[in-house]
Amino acid sequence: MKKIITGIKQNIKLSNFNTFRTGGKARFFYEAKSEDSLVKVLKFAKENKLKFFIIGNGSNLLINDEDFPGLVIRMLIKGKKVESKREKNSVVSAFAGESFDNLILFVIKHNLSGIENLWNIPGTVGAAVVQNLGAYGVEVDDFVESVEGVDINNFKKFVFNRKDCDFAYRDNIFKRNKKLIITKVFFKLNNNFSPNLKYESLKRYFLDKKTPDIKEVIKAITEIRKAGLPDWRVIGSAGSFFKNPVITKEKCNELFADYPNMPKYEAKPGYVKIPIGFVLDKILGLKGYREGKVGTFEKQSLIIVNHGGATYSEIDSFAKKIEKIVFNKFKIKIEREVVEI
Repeated sequence: MKKIITGIKQNIKLSNFNTFRTGGKARFFYEAKSEDSLVKVLKFAKENKLKFFIIGNGSNLLINDEDFPGLVIRMLIKGKKVESKREKNSVVSAFAGESFDNLILFVIKHNLSGIENLWNIPGTVGAAVVQNLGAYGVEVDDFVESVEGVDINNFKKFVFNRKDCDFAYRDNIFKRNKKLIITKVFFKLNNNFSPNLKYESLKRYFLDKKTPDIKEVIKAITEIRKAGLPDWRVIGSAGSFFKNPVITKEKCNELFADYPNMPKYEAKPGYVKIPIGFVLDKILGLKGYREGKVGTFEKQSLIIVNHGGATYSEIDSFAKKIEKIVFNKFKIKIEREVVEI
């Protein structure tokens, strides 16, 4: 093996670096705080034929309990800046290791808007783009102008515009091609604030109130999330565990014959997206369902929680049982939103 570079740690417990609190030890662990140091450690991995993966805040991960024989890189490249101002919008850049909440606060400070509905999600900018993070009627790709990063095939910098990123629901080129490492993202944001209250819970919250300002929207999302989601600092979870299934309109019509109150949302032509949380909660009654150390959250069954000491295998087995229940009942295969390593 080539000489271990300065800053690499060995035999680090990964359960301390993700909100689900699972994972064995990483043989090598490195915190990248600059683009140069990131390239340096990626070259180290390639020269030594080491498998690697990159984490941010670890808020959307389910990590195997077996020790990882390669390199784990924690993305800590930070910084944000207003790059330019135009008539209707402005461009703000943020490095991949920047907290998404910190980015939102920065955006608000500069009287810009657009991404505020993504408030209070414990992730980084890079991870948000890889996941095409979405919440309360907003998705990250709605505001991405371009993405910079490193292609580890040749360690050269790439710059992709929004179209190059090939965004889709919880998907894009970065999720499919692990050799493209995001280092910086440019967001096109609104100069004038107009609240996005299309999402049902936000619509209800402001039903009898005047048009809210951006701080009131932030306050509303904080309260809504607190009322319906577990505090990841207290109970292990990774937020929404499953993706909302996209089904044909014909299949949707079959379901609506039996469940006329089920919400639905237009997807690509000929398809409809249905909220899997509604299916699990209202139809299957799985809210608060528990087996040993693993269960669905008492307020929302879309979230699987680690009640303390649950292993990857226990969480995986529990999730497979939920997937089987849904398939046996509706003949719909549900996919996991959480990233498994």
